Amino acid sequence: MAIRRFLLAMLASVVIAPVGASDSQKQFKVQAIDAVESCRGLNRALLKAKTRDDWGDLYGFSLYTMGYLTAVNRLAANTYDIAGKKNSKTLMLWLEKYCAEHPDDGFDIALYKLTVELYPNRAVAAPTP
Repeated sequence: MAIRRFLLAMLASVVIAPVGASDSQKQFKVQAIDAVESCRGLNRALLKAKTRDDWGDLYGFSLYTMGYLTAVNRLAANTYDIAGKKNSKTLMLWLEKYCAEHPDDGFDIALYKLTVELYPNRAVAAPTP
């Protein structure tokens, strides 16, 4: 239930400007495993993948990202695909750049910023065959 509240809060802030859901102290729980909690963690995963050819941690970030964006697709009004025409590699490159510039941010903040950037160009309907 906490993840649903988190996603609704994130979506409310994207779709309804500054309105958001949280507790009375403006706090909410981010559901994440330790490995994907921060931009610093993504930076470490990228370094590990590039220097040791160990892609496991980076794969975890990719899966978490795709799950997050799927939840946005499911919960955001007038949204079929928040990514629009961007593919998963392009999204991960955006996150790589963001996290390199903001290593102290939580990964949830990076995903939120990505969502804000993607929202204006999202696909609002499924493609017609």
